[in-house]
Amino acid sequence: MTIYGRTWWGKKWLQSFDGIDYDNRLPRGRTCANTGRAFGIKINGHIVTAKVHSSGSYPYRGSKPQPYKVKIILNELSSSEQQTIRQIIETSPAILAKLINRQLSASLFDKLNDLGIKLFPSNWQEMNASCSCPDWAMPCKHIAAVIYLIAAEIDKTPFMIFNIHNCNLSALIDDFGNGKLENAQNILKIDDIFKACSKIRIHNQAILNDIDLSTIPNLFDCISSILTDNPLFFEKNFHNILQIAYKHWQKYPAGKLVYYPASKKELSEEELCIKRWGNIENWQTFQLFIDDQHYLTQVSNGTTNVFMLSRNVLKDIARFLNDIPNSLLHRLNPELRFMHMISQFAHMLMEKSALIPQVLQNKRGEIIIRWITALFNESVKEIHSKISSICPPLLIKYQEIAMEPEEQVNVAISFILLGYIEDNFPASLDKYGDKDIFGLFFTGRPYKFTEFSNKEIPQAINLWLSRLYLADKPYKLYLMIKDHHEKFELEVQLSLDDEKSFIKLEKALSNQNVKLSILSDLALLSEYIPELERSIDSKLSFNLDDFAPLFLGIVPVLRAIGITVILPKSLQKIFKPQLSLSLSAKDKIKEDRESFLTLENLLKFDWKVAIGDKKLSVTEFKKLLKDSRRLVRIVDQYVLLDDKEVEALLKKLGKLPEHLNQVELMQAALAGELDEAKVVLDQQIKNLFDKFNTYASVDVPSNLTAQLRPYQERGFSWLIQNIETGFGSIIADDMGLGKTIQVIAAILYCKNAGFLDQGRVLVVAPTSILSNWQREMERFAPELNLFVYHGQNRELASDYDVALTSYGLARRDKKELNKIRWFLLVIDEAQNIKNPNTEQTKAIKAIEATHRIAMSGTPVENRLLEYWSIFDFINKSYLGTPKQFKSSFATPIEKARDKICLERFMKITSPFMLRRLKSDKSIIQDLPDKIENNRYCSLTSEQTALYQKIVDTTMEKIEKSEGIERKGLIFKLINALKQICNHPSQFGKKKRASIEQFGKMQMLEEILISIGEVAEKSLIFTQYTEMGEIIARLLEERFESKVPFLHGGLSRKARDEMVNDFQNLFQSNILIVSLKAGGTGLNLTAANHVIHYDLWWNPAVEAQATDRAYRIGQERNVMVYRLLSTGTFEERIDEMIQSKKELANLTISSGESWITEFNNDQLRDLVNIKNAL
Repeated sequence: MTIYGRTWWGKKWLQSFDGIDYDNRLPRGRTCANTGRAFGIKINGHIVTAKVHSSGSYPYRGSKPQPYKVKIILNELSSSEQQTIRQIIETSPAILAKLINRQLSASLFDKLNDLGIKLFPSNWQEMNASCSCPDWAMPCKHIAAVIYLIAAEIDKTPFMIFNIHNCNLSALIDDFGNGKLENAQNILKIDDIFKACSKIRIHNQAILNDIDLSTIPNLFDCISSILTDNPLFFEKNFHNILQIAYKHWQKYPAGKLVYYPASKKELSEEELCIKRWGNIENWQTFQLFIDDQHYLTQVSNGTTNVFMLSRNVLKDIARFLNDIPNSLLHRLNPELRFMHMISQFAHMLMEKSALIPQVLQNKRGEIIIRWITALFNESVKEIHSKISSICPPLLIKYQEIAMEPEEQVNVAISFILLGYIEDNFPASLDKYGDKDIFGLFFTGRPYKFTEFSNKEIPQAINLWLSRLYLADKPYKLYLMIKDHHEKFELEVQLSLDDEKSFIKLEKALSNQNVKLSILSDLALLSEYIPELERSIDSKLSFNLDDFAPLFLGIVPVLRAIGITVILPKSLQKIFKPQLSLSLSAKDKIKEDRESFLTLENLLKFDWKVAIGDKKLSVTEFKKLLKDSRRLVRIVDQYVLLDDKEVEALLKKLGKLPEHLNQVELMQAALAGELDEAKVVLDQQIKNLFDKFNTYASVDVPSNLTAQLRPYQERGFSWLIQNIETGFGSIIADDMGLGKTIQVIAAILYCKNAGFLDQGRVLVVAPTSILSNWQREMERFAPELNLFVYHGQNRELASDYDVALTSYGLARRDKKELNKIRWFLLVIDEAQNIKNPNTEQTKAIKAIEATHRIAMSGTPVENRLLEYWSIFDFINKSYLGTPKQFKSSFATPIEKARDKICLERFMKITSPFMLRRLKSDKSIIQDLPDKIENNRYCSLTSEQTALYQKIVDTTMEKIEKSEGIERKGLIFKLINALKQICNHPSQFGKKKRASIEQFGKMQMLEEILISIGEVAEKSLIFTQYTEMGEIIARLLEERFESKVPFLHGGLSRKARDEMVNDFQNLFQSNILIVSLKAGGTGLNLTAANHVIHYDLWWNPAVEAQATDRAYRIGQERNVMVYRLLSTGTFEERIDEMIQSKKELANLTISSGESWITEFNNDQLRDLVNIKNAL
């Protein structure tokens, strides 16, 4: 039921009729007004006319089908009376300030009353009312209904009081300042915000790394304080309704929108996302199309509309963006990545109540309310500005306009927020769901207000919300606070942009350009500090008790509404009590790494409460609380004792642990905090941990047949010192930086130092790279006795230093492997144990070993939950349980982009995890511009049998031939063996092929996955068109995206388009090139990875192909991978080329003809299978 007379002036209007009411007609009129029977109200000068339906269910029930006609005539204010009103307002800034904010000053009413100018009637002689109904009483219920409806409008705007006396107050005093007084707070038009971008923006994507959503403060209390109770546009207290909604949204869980139920948990996040939404990696873009009504009309991925425009479309989009895991982002188009960021931002805005409603008007005159970022807060505004600075230029498509980035972000956020709101609406507010105002705020539906009873609602809403929006103003309002030792003085000051000093209010108000705005702000300020209304130019004094609630509750609000508060030095930094942990040595300790094995025995700790630079014992702090106030002065600083925070601190103090274990002490000292308590180290402990975080150089084994680069020497030293200290290690260097050689050097050091007398070394790696490990260990550490535990008839040998096996065999033979005493367990491609629940992970973790090393080139930043499992392998329980880790690190870092949390994670893990990137300054100077890697691939049993069969049959023919015929047969043999090593189906011309059928393709898949993880591009060279087609088909099936193949059969146009796409489109990240087509004339510098799938045994030809990426314009190091089938002629020819200078200097024109010069014994030795895995 509508409440009338909600303001003092609205009440005054109704009270004016109390003495002239007959037979209680006014209450009956209220019922008539509430049921909507009064309509068609018009004001013409001082005459009000309306129509009112009779009792019953209108419009056509009751005693009379036609409505009664009501007319009310009030006294006109004469011209001289209107001038008197003008003079009073003109000489009283406080009265004018109230009117600007649609409030009637009681002072104005009293002054007019004293002068005999009555705004409200006191008897029937001051008004004339009539109704066509037969009721004899005056007023009848129909007139009373109209009186109530006038009261409702008077509540919304006191200008109505003057209007019904034929006094247009707004026009009367318009020249007091530029702009319409009655509409001082204008409603934004959609045309005003959908404007073309004024300048070209240069997008610095590095800004993305600076965005920390955890810095968004909780604005619930601030917004609640800014917005007033009982706004006049809703029958209930809409302020309370908004608070209920905000509180409900704060509890909005991060996973609320995840599509799949728990039963689908066996799928990875990436698999879940792709299963639900399709292969979004292939989307060219992600664009939202809107019309001039602020409606979403289309969502495009560049080729098709990807969302049905149903009433749930915004909820679907919000769900979709929430489903995208961070680990998939680097493979998505820039627009989609950006919208994912917007989704995270929007979610945090809800969680921290940092979203606010904004009123807009579309071209149809309809009112729309959208939810956007609370830009009145500086921290939130800074994040919004950073996000806007990297907004793709056409994320939001409106007609053909490239909108300002800030507005594109506003539109995107408003859509996502509305999707969240629809998905998470408080059930307790459902009872209001049929109300137009309610729908306006919470459903995004537009509404047009045209009736007498609602036409003032848009301005009332806009005025209520306007204080949440900071406009750039040509002046600044200041609240100066001075501290006279617990006596505080407040004064309002003002400055104009063109003035360097403060000016008097009287002078500022003479500036017509800013007068109304200044007065509006002053009226706003007096709402929070009522004492200012009486004397806005005077200084106000408060004692500490009276000042504390004003300082703690009001000052933050004033800052939020754009009033600058200048504080004395004593108040500029308010200290809060915080828990502190002191760690000190029990006795003098030996400052070496072995001390970390017994930290519990070496350290003692003491809990204290820190207040600024003061440290209080728990007892002293509790004593301080006994007689304290909320704001306490301690010497020269003030301490804030917030009731809720103090209560939480006291609870912590009551639950302080009496014992800290090894892990807690280690993490506390490394991070400098424990459970939000700051940790203070004494000098001995500080020195100990300083040495732990820096490692001395360890001499590289002299019997290592390789020269380590400087950064590799540092990595080797780090591995050795962790082994000596008893901690596990994750070496997570970027691919191509030589993780394997660093680990081999560490293993060799362990043998030289006698560590392997305590046990052996087990290396577990994917099957596809076992040959690579075998070759590199044999090449760089030949003194290590290597045993490959592989094959059907495998048995553990009795004499070896290092055993090499696959993940699959480690899982199947875990009981056999656990019979061996292992000194060191090394796992390569450690992401194979990223899921802690798989049998493979459990089997690997169950292998007992004194020391552990994990190797992985996968970025850690977006895969924290995967890294928990790897960390649990190297240092069990160091990061807690998966649930604890997710709560403490994964969610804050990945969802909120919490930099402080990330910094803490890096501090506690950095001693055990080493990750260097090729782009690091300390690394790049050690690297050559082109880094070559041989990758050794095992033949499958099918390939091996076919290979040997061709060797035997063809060699028999070669041995019986000579001259040109012999050369032709050798060429034929080499060509056949190349094809078999590539894939049996290429040699046999079979149509069907699979990755599992051959080793090279498995290795290629491994390499491409690793490259994809860092979002870089690859060229794959093959000399065979048929093989290029096979590779393209298999990769398309594996990655579910188009893989282009550039070969000689393409037209010039097709070739140019393919090259252009690869160079410029992020989706085009793999390009297969035939050696002949890619030999000359191509510039493919978008790639910094070159993979030679099959080799043309001539270094000049190979180099020419590599130079497609490694040429002028290439700004990154180029990684070159050469795939060689182990035990075959490919491996031995490569060895010959590397060892014989004359072969290395072959010209392009000489091709592979040099191989035909071999005699039969040399040729058979070259092509026979040897030492295959």
